[in-house]
Amino acid sequence: MENIFEFKIEGKTTQKVWAVYVIVATHINDKQKLLYVGKVGDNRSGCNPIISRVGNHFSYNKVHSQLRNKINKTTDFNYEIFCAIFGIYDKKKFLQDRDRINELERQLNKIIHSKVGKKLINIYKGTGYISNEEKGKRKKLLTANDYNKLIELADRATK
Repeated sequence: MENIFEFKIEGKTTQKVWAVYVIVATHINDKQKLLYVGKVGDNRSGCNPIISRVGNHFSYNKVHSQLRNKINKTTDFNYEIFCAIFGIYDKKKFLQDRDRINELERQLNKIIHSKVGKKLINIYKGTGYISNEEKGKRKKLLTANDYNKLIELADRATK
């Protein structure tokens, strides 16, 4: 019946976790794909469940709806979300975990961009100045397992 829809929400997406995700928007008519890379974890404080963050992308509040801000007619697309969890939110470790999730998002963005080019609608530009000390700190934030997980996530999202 028209206007009756069904979708599934995995229980893990309702947890308060640090995660990165890729939204794949596929145009209903021409099947063109656009991708968006994001993270769960606010730079100021807190961390929402993945499902809440993704839902906010379709909000009419421009502060939260980065995807809607880039895709004017969201109803012309269908969406798939691919995500990877990198730890349970712990308020005591907020600063450390925030820096790590920011680096995970940057690296995932670079990986996705290398695979799909301009189909990524929020390309990380990396134009700001970063000291050598900060670059060194960032390199130490991620493990080989973290990079492998990002590559697997990117592969799934871009197949």
